[in-house]
Amino acid sequence: MRNIFTSNIRLKVLAVIFATALWFFVAGQSNTEVGFIVPMGFKGIPKDLVMSSNPPEEVEVRVIGPKLFVNNLSASQILAELDLSGAREGVNAFRLSPVDIIKPMGVDIIKVRPSSFDIRMERLISADLKVRPRLSGRPQSGFKVADAIVFPRTITASGVKKEIKDLDAIYTKPIDVSGLNYSTSLTIPLDTSDFEFRSLSRNTVEVKLVIRKER
Repeated sequence: MRNIFTSNIRLKVLAVIFATALWFFVAGQSNTEVGFIVPMGFKGIPKDLVMSSNPPEEVEVRVIGPKLFVNNLSASQILAELDLSGAREGVNAFRLSPVDIIKPMGVDIIKVRPSSFDIRMERLISADLKVRPRLSGRPQSGFKVADAIVFPRTITASGVKKEIKDLDAIYTKPIDVSGLNYSTSLTIPLDTSDFEFRSLSRNTVEVKLVIRKER
């Protein structure tokens, strides 16, 4: 056990002396203040909520510290990260303080701007929507579309409440039946261009077109 503490004693003493000298060198330097524009991040967002407003993507952070540290500091080493775990539906007021700033050791945060802002949160809900085929064109002369069978008949969509609370159906993208004289099955994408769904149980459906001769 004694050998552990006595071996390489000279190197250990030199290391302590070097560390002490470095500390006194850094401590003896005058402090320098500098500002950075850094990215704004968010964590802890409740699973049933989503941000519907546009909070700042970047904030200004002013730091102070020994000149040796500050001169070697870059914006990529700093991140503003706000915890939204306490957010509720509606408008939430948040304050951004120095404790929300991730930074290297050796420097201190003296100012964050903006230090407060509002974020609107919307509640996410799910809804089962009927799938309806949208047809375009006309079959070959003497033929007609007797039926358009969709599988699955319904899909599940999730989105903010105001977007889908009154929605009961979704259409496929247009299916061109021009010139058809026979039945066929197709894979067709859903038309989501008018909506802001957060997720869909599927993005395409199978449509069987039943083409028959007209009587």
